[in-house]
Amino acid sequence: MSYPKTGHEVYVSLNLSNTMLNGIGKGTITREEVSADYLKRLFAEYGVIVSAKPEQRALLERVNEVCDLGLEIPESLKLFQLSEERRRLVVINVQGLRRKGGSLLPTYDKEEFDEATFTFVKYYVQGTHYDTLVEENKKLRYALDQEKEWRERTDG
Repeated sequence: MSYPKTGHEVYVSLNLSNTMLNGIGKGTITREEVSADYLKRLFAEYGVIVSAKPEQRALLERVNEVCDLGLEIPESLKLFQLSEERRRLVVINVQGLRRKGGSLLPTYDKEEFDEATFTFVKYYVQGTHYDTLVEENKKLRYALDQEKEWRERTDG
């Protein structure tokens, strides 16, 4: 499966680190669990860039096999930052595999891979901070209430 190059690609990684969030400044990040079918539609619209270490190739191939995502697996790690407005990151959560110090191992055998399950979490960076959105919402609500009062007034 080939996804488009749009300049607004969705990043895919097996982890979330603070360095990915450098440069965001004051903004809002939303988090939601999503399905593989949702990701296929998202990738088809925006494209996708995979950020993974070379030793994670077999794990990503397993994700492609199980979830039919068609991810292009890079030969080397592509670092990125979610510093631009409306950037998306999908973190692949892996359950059922042994870990060392909380980290995935570089290799697993076929039986271990067969036990692995995958879920996906989408993070979305908004350039407007949540507090600013709340204030704007209050102002709009006030203006709406004023308009309703004016329209529903009774001259008596």
